[in-house]
Amino acid sequence: MQISKYFCFKEFPYMVVKDLAYVRTEWIYCKSKDDFDYEVLDLSNIKKPIWITEGIYCYTEDVSLVSSLLSKVIVCDITNLGFHDQIITLNEFKLLISSGNVTTFSFGFSHVEYENGEIVPIDKIMELIPNVTEFQCYLDNSMLSAFTSETVQNLIKVINPSILKTFCLKNIPETFDFNLFAIFMDKNPLIEYDIHFNIHIADEYSNMLQKFVDKKIATSSKKPFLLKIRFPRQSEESVKYLESLYNFYSDRQNGMH
Repeated sequence: MQISKYFCFKEFPYMVVKDLAYVRTEWIYCKSKDDFDYEVLDLSNIKKPIWITEGIYCYTEDVSLVSSLLSKVIVCDITNLGFHDQIITLNEFKLLISSGNVTTFSFGFSHVEYENGEIVPIDKIMELIPNVTEFQCYLDNSMLSAFTSETVQNLIKVINPSILKTFCLKNIPETFDFNLFAIFMDKNPLIEYDIHFNIHIADEYSNMLQKFVDKKIATSSKKPFLLKIRFPRQSEESVKYLESLYNFYSDRQNGMH
């Protein structure tokens, strides 16, 4: 639109920015791909709707901050999305990912809501970002309540293992069907897994996880894997052994590229 003769503007009608980040108490932005100098963005004084081309990063306790930003956004082509302590509607989330370009996704203590206030489950979120290569989510209390026994079944249906490189999920409740997800991990060993469980899971659930970890360690020479896993009452010996295995296989995999 900026260079084509078919678009005739006296003045380009949008404010194009590369990255937007909320730092301390203010939004800052980078204008172009080649410019790493950030400037303060005063949303109350901007005269043009915003067109974001690469990333949005927001880490603040003001849960409605992103919502106030999106009221000023006309186009969102972002590839990177990072939120912390945010509550947004499903329509707002769809605007953020509307280009279908999101490859890096980080969601901490945040959640998406339907119009009726119900929580959008994690499998639905994953379904809406099919091209994601790095997925990180720390479940807040609201998302925990939306985590059912069918969530994992739905989740593995929408994960694209040929695209996804990193899967990080933290604060996982015991409604997580771990045995089913373990089968998925075994079938897709090239994905890097980082999974942490809620501190309130039962002893029986922890024991199941420990048996899985012990078996993975025992067979690690035959079946390489990239796995970080933490859960209550996990043996310190297995923590250290898994860490050394992760470092070994990570260095080995990186050396192949």
